[in-house]
Amino acid sequence: MLSRLLLVITAVIPLWTASPAVAHDDHADDVHAGKAIYNSQQPGEDPTSPEASRAAITVPEGFEVSTFAAEPNVAQPVALEFDDRGRVWVVEFYTYAGRGYDGELRDRILILEDTDNDGVHDHRTVFWNEGNRLTSVLPGSQGCWILNEGTLSWLSDADGDDKADGPPQPALDGFDQNQVGHNIVNGLMWGPDGWIYGRHGIQATSLVGAPDSPPSERTQLNCSIWRYHPVSKRFEVVTAGTTNPWGLDYNSVGEFFFTNNVIGHGWHVLPGAHYKRMYGADFNPHFYELIDQHADHYHWDHSASWTDSRDSMGAHGELGGGHSHCGGMIYLGDNWPAKYRDRLFMCNTHGRRINEDIPVRHESGYVLEHGKDFLFANQQWFRGVDLDYGPDGGVYLNDWTDLGECHDNDGVHRTSGRIYKVTWGQPKQSGPKDLTKLSAVDLAKLHTHANEWYVRHARRQLTGRHQAGQDVSAAVTELQKMQQTANDPVAQLRLIWTLYCLDAFPLDDQLALLKSENEHLRVWGIKFLMNEAQIPAAAQPQLIELAKSEPSPFVRVYLASAIQKLPAESVWPLAEQLCGYAEDADDHNIPLMLWYGLEPQVTSQPKAAAKLLASTQIPLIRTYIARRLMHENEANPDVGPLLVEALLQNKDPEFRRQVLIGMTDATRGWRKTIAPANWAQLAAELEQNPEETLDELARELSVVFGDGRAMEQLQKIIKDRNATPIDRMNAIEIFVASRPDGAAPLLQSLMNDRAIEAAVAAGLAAFDDAKTPNLLLNRYRWFKADARKAAVETLCSRPEYAKLLLQAMKDKRYENLDLTAAQARQIASFEIAELTTMLEEVWGLLQSTEAEKLERIEQLKHALSDEVLAKADKAHGRLLYNKTCAACHRLFDAGENIGPNLTGSNRDNLDYLLENMIAPSAVVPKQYQTVTVLLASGRVLNGLIASQTERSLVLQTAQDKLTIDRDEIELVKPSTLSLMPEGQLDKMTPEEIRDLIGYLQSRQQVELRRE
Repeated sequence: MLSRLLLVITAVIPLWTASPAVAHDDHADDVHAGKAIYNSQQPGEDPTSPEASRAAITVPEGFEVSTFAAEPNVAQPVALEFDDRGRVWVVEFYTYAGRGYDGELRDRILILEDTDNDGVHDHRTVFWNEGNRLTSVLPGSQGCWILNEGTLSWLSDADGDDKADGPPQPALDGFDQNQVGHNIVNGLMWGPDGWIYGRHGIQATSLVGAPDSPPSERTQLNCSIWRYHPVSKRFEVVTAGTTNPWGLDYNSVGEFFFTNNVIGHGWHVLPGAHYKRMYGADFNPHFYELIDQHADHYHWDHSASWTDSRDSMGAHGELGGGHSHCGGMIYLGDNWPAKYRDRLFMCNTHGRRINEDIPVRHESGYVLEHGKDFLFANQQWFRGVDLDYGPDGGVYLNDWTDLGECHDNDGVHRTSGRIYKVTWGQPKQSGPKDLTKLSAVDLAKLHTHANEWYVRHARRQLTGRHQAGQDVSAAVTELQKMQQTANDPVAQLRLIWTLYCLDAFPLDDQLALLKSENEHLRVWGIKFLMNEAQIPAAAQPQLIELAKSEPSPFVRVYLASAIQKLPAESVWPLAEQLCGYAEDADDHNIPLMLWYGLEPQVTSQPKAAAKLLASTQIPLIRTYIARRLMHENEANPDVGPLLVEALLQNKDPEFRRQVLIGMTDATRGWRKTIAPANWAQLAAELEQNPEETLDELARELSVVFGDGRAMEQLQKIIKDRNATPIDRMNAIEIFVASRPDGAAPLLQSLMNDRAIEAAVAAGLAAFDDAKTPNLLLNRYRWFKADARKAAVETLCSRPEYAKLLLQAMKDKRYENLDLTAAQARQIASFEIAELTTMLEEVWGLLQSTEAEKLERIEQLKHALSDEVLAKADKAHGRLLYNKTCAACHRLFDAGENIGPNLTGSNRDNLDYLLENMIAPSAVVPKQYQTVTVLLASGRVLNGLIASQTERSLVLQTAQDKLTIDRDEIELVKPSTLSLMPEGQLDKMTPEEIRDLIGYLQSRQQVELRRE
């Protein structure tokens, strides 16, 4: 439910009717502050009983599953966490309504306790029942932290009666609680360093800070891992990117991992990393590239039979389940067999199972290898959300218990929920469960316990006492004594973390770690320094010294991470050392981590950047410095000559290629910019060495720099019928981007050149020339398919062109000339009454009323019965998919990634498909709302803003990704429409609709028919 599954372009219109309000249980008076709850699930749809559900679960031999709690004692359990007394705190998330939130209900926090240690709770307390969009609880000393109503707040329980003393006391606010939907902020946990960590999804951007703080003092974030320190009150983003992290934990050496949805399920947390996003751009447009997932596999089949993997509970267990992952637990308990220790477990929503990944140290970080799926629920109501191990080493698993995989279509079953306990045989607790009663020394001694639960909660208890002003010096003495005899990194780190939390691990001790023989201890020396807003001055030279001879790429990636917390004067010396390791050039993390730290400094110190460009052994850094400096040349013309000088001094072809690629990438889409000093000299030198294949890059730059000779060369290549078609088409692309005088007549003269006709037809869209539309229409019948498509796109680009196109269609000059739904909407976006009337005559109504859309959906649902769909020609359906959907969406191994990947979506639900195809703009998240861009030439474009810089805007249309010079843009008009146009099915016959839907619901790829 709450996991971030496929982000469809629209939200579906709810069609269910809420059933009558029902009493929750014998505790109804304390639910929702007196408000009764209700199910909105379809009447008659009820989950399997708790006992039957438990009995259906299968786990490896030797494991047992029991029911710790179930309805009526718990419902809608979205999160669970242990306190220092071994009790389970549960968040019941009633306000979640599938596609939004129900403001009439209230969420609550339960405390469940197993007093007789039989694996079943026997004591239940309602701690608080006034939550609103409450997603997480984190017990502390005399209260708990919560994420509620867009805030991180403290709920006090000073008298210890297990009842909140009053309303929440916000520490942070500004977390989005509306547009973010089921990507809502979630997942509080204590880190080993005393910080509180949390997660946030992609669907909305939050502006977070202390209550009443101005925007300038707040932090912008969306999909991210973040943290907050309860003493210093500092808040910061740890990592940015992915989709919807809904699981986080750290291993025995303190390395964090999180689980995510859709684009990758497993990621290693590197502070300051910017990870691949499902859509949209990073807040910094100059980061250029984002780090991909650290898992070496997916838990769903990208190429074929993914639905078999999802539904058959193990037939494809090697690559099974789905793309939605909730909960991330690294097992460090003492009950399960040793082989499971330090492995990552997560709930798989589609697969109704628990996946297992094995973190393996590799190069600068970890690779998450595929483990054998651990648990199968074997029933459709299972929706695992969270996992955690307890004081006896058993693992607690909360089951939301509902139908629907995402964007819940059929209502919410609010009166069900279970918490299972998974153990290896009958666990034996090997320590006291209530740590609040132990002395400080006894808490220190727990740091050697085999079950990490005791270590973490002993640390939390000691930290709470210390922060409350209690004397914990005896514990500090004991921990320091234990540290002297600890003989392995895990034992040492456990002690060091707690000493740090007790303010008993000063800077000198942190610096001493940098000289340790073990890479994990050296890493934690760096991490401690990075806990400050800026790395202490005394530590900066030591980091630079360490970088000179650091043998471990694992340590080097953390040194790269540290760059982001250094003042400018220390950035370059550290970066210079790290950029000298040629073996890191192809590392998964290091080059980009270096760039994320360097980029903010490049434009402020261009000479230092140019010096590093000349010396670095990492090509990506060289290319990206060149790209960033070339961007900056617009504002600071002294920057460009630094690049030219570097190219003149270093004649190595590969060096030059890397710099020139950066420069051309920076200027892509620009019409003109000032040529840097000595560019003509360099360009002439490059022309004389064509065997180095650098002349094309130089020529592209020369065009942007306004070099007439380069323009003449391009025209020569374009006209040369003996040149390769790809060279001619590339030349057309560069030529068109520069918008030279006389370009339209040249392209018009080449319209009958079969090798380049498509590029010519597409290129003509950039120029407003009265001859173009008639020339395209007259040539249309002889064009090949790709040129016809390009010609129609060009004819839809301007009102005058579109009028002639529509008239030709009205006159039925061409039997095979038709418009796609996207092209029809493009013409409608001109908002010219005459054109709209003509469009309706030749194409039809572009937009119907909501009532008409609903009626159309119901008609198709009735027409597309199971019997009808069983007759679908799926091979023909794939052809229709390629024509109507593949330009934006990927299904199995075919299509583009402009819109969401459909492979893992809820495709077998006919309501889901029809509602999104008939009414794609019903509710459009911001990230999929289009804009209309009016260019100075009169051309009109519709699409999504993929990224933008000070100089250019990248627009993703339904066909292409276009880089547009801002000087060419007259107007950018926001729209509430989805990029996916309405009317996709209006031009299809009933048989074609049947075949397309049949293919979209297919379980595997079908062979493409050759017609």
